[in-house]
Amino acid sequence: MDELTEISKKYDTDKSKEHQYTKIYNKYFLKKKNQEIKLFEIGIGYPEDPKKGGGSLQMWRDYFPKGIIYGIDIVIKNLDLGERVKIYQGSQDNHQDLNKVVNDAGKFDIIIDDGSHFNNHQIKTFEHLFKFLNFGGYYVIEDTQTSYMLKYGGDGFYLKNKKTAVNYFKDFIDRINFREIENPYNNFKNDEFSSSITEIHFYHNLIIIKKDFNEEPSNLLTENQFKVKGKSAIGIRNILKQMKYFFHFLRSIINKFLDILKI
Repeated sequence: MDELTEISKKYDTDKSKEHQYTKIYNKYFLKKKNQEIKLFEIGIGYPEDPKKGGGSLQMWRDYFPKGIIYGIDIVIKNLDLGERVKIYQGSQDNHQDLNKVVNDAGKFDIIIDDGSHFNNHQIKTFEHLFKFLNFGGYYVIEDTQTSYMLKYGGDGFYLKNKKTAVNYFKDFIDRINFREIENPYNNFKNDEFSSSITEIHFYHNLIIIKKDFNEEPSNLLTENQFKVKGKSAIGIRNILKQMKYFFHFLRSIINKFLDILKI
């Protein structure tokens, strides 16, 4: 059994009891274990009791002996978990509440969303907090099974629904590979996430994203298209190629419209 799972069981967290998260986390976080990291976790647990919860905060505190651990919960938590654990009250759906933590901590090395599990909260929280994640850091969304559950804003009927967190993050596969997309009109070229994400990992109920400089060029395309060589570069072949791109672009708009009608 890995060290993180052992610590998790000590504090009876669901990250190793109901889920298998700690075994996965250990693979990604082990190299940061003895670094002076800052970790921010959304959701402290037991919202019905201000004196309960905080098991995962204690787990992270012990696993990262030089780290500072920040946690936020929608209810006030009367917990004293040591000087390296900072606890805040607030909603992840309120950027001002999240900014209270950001203003004190600065940027983070690991951010974990174990909050409400509502799909719109997971997406909006990521879009707000990702800029406060250091390069080389990890952003984690737990309990993504709610992408398939109606009560959380998920959809178990139309599995391409872009309003679910799982489908939202599936697009990041294309963002990582944005330079390989043969489409000069593609929307990811100037996307704020495309140039700063190098990895995205999907596990059972879990998504892990690595923030880093995505600078590798395409070995086949230039500016998202094959260059026409020779004298014909400004002639009929180039015109036909641009017409082909334009018609494919129109087709993609029609397909998006049809997808909207299905929702």
